[in-house]
Amino acid sequence: MHNIFKNTVDFCAEGAECEKLLSHCVKNGIEIEKPRKKGFRLYGCVKANKYKKLRCPAKKYGLKLKILKKSGYYFILKNNKIKTGFALGICFIFAVVQFMNLFIWEINVVGNKNVPTECIVYSAKEKGLKPGTLAKKHDVQTIEWYIMSENDGLAVAEVNIQGSCANIMVREATEPAESKPDDDIPVNIVASRYGVIRSMDVFDGQSCAKVGDAVMKGDMLVSAVYEDRHNKLTLKHARANVIAETDYCIEVEFPLEQTLTSQGKNIKTVTEIEFLGSVFRIGSHKNTEELIKEKEEKTLYFLWIKLPINVIITRYFDVKSNNITYNFDQGRDGAFELLEEIEEKELFDAEIISRIDYEKVKNNKYIIKSDYICLMNIAEEQPIESDIPWENTDDIS
Repeated sequence: MHNIFKNTVDFCAEGAECEKLLSHCVKNGIEIEKPRKKGFRLYGCVKANKYKKLRCPAKKYGLKLKILKKSGYYFILKNNKIKTGFALGICFIFAVVQFMNLFIWEINVVGNKNVPTECIVYSAKEKGLKPGTLAKKHDVQTIEWYIMSENDGLAVAEVNIQGSCANIMVREATEPAESKPDDDIPVNIVASRYGVIRSMDVFDGQSCAKVGDAVMKGDMLVSAVYEDRHNKLTLKHARANVIAETDYCIEVEFPLEQTLTSQGKNIKTVTEIEFLGSVFRIGSHKNTEELIKEKEEKTLYFLWIKLPINVIITRYFDVKSNNITYNFDQGRDGAFELLEEIEEKELFDAEIISRIDYEKVKNNKYIIKSDYICLMNIAEEQPIESDIPWENTDDIS
């Protein structure tokens, strides 16, 4: 495939002495690409401005010279009769694109998981790295240090500027292992609520209760004071899972009369155009605090080329209030939906044995009170202070 920026002519020289034309070209510095001879014909390709120099030697050696193909931008413009103004327009667009490549138009963040991309981009912006700024004017090292100092979760930040794109590659700090309480102070295990113990697994410490015992909130379940076989007392970080049968209550209220807000008609549109770091605004954002807004951002393209022009359209809608009155059945359904949401959140790790619901309507609200009997872990850590030696150990007793 011929290079469009290289003007060439494919030709054929026919005659008994076609080899002499090739020799003449070698002696006179006329480069023939891909020369090949087939019978009394010599095929080749030369630059367009060298083709005229083949006519005299071809006539001298009695050869018939014929053009097979013309390639390159010159012939494309000539064959399609494109006007000079259009050609200059193409050159102008090319020059503009090259000029735009001197600026930053796109900022990408790679490698972050917990630290929000918006925070990293904002930190870079505070140090001047933002769309519409010259790529070469940025102090990359200063930007990297500032990004790391402003975002605690980052261990490494590296800024690479390639053309009009700035890539911020980060590596987040490895979170230290969660410090265990036994790295700090010893703790007892006490009951977090009333219950009857159904199972008890003690991993560290001295058990003070057994399966079948009824305990009240705050009762000691596992003591941090441990006595070994030599009657030596040491303190440990008590660990245990204590599953107890206990009561639990959830109460929800669903108003039968509610005021719901919705989006009304579009009453204002503000258009902002970002170009070369400047913002051109059509419209005003004043007096829009109480309105519902929708924001649309888009980048303009010329054919497949991304232009450094961002258009932000903000539409404001008035707030429409609707007063809704629910009947008995609708209120009951709504109340049970709330109950299920709270139950899933508060009793996600408990095993529900039974549930009794009490329903009533009071003060124009549908009220459900649910009493549960469930199995749940009631072990709660309680730090202690003592003069007994503290043994920092993870070993199971």
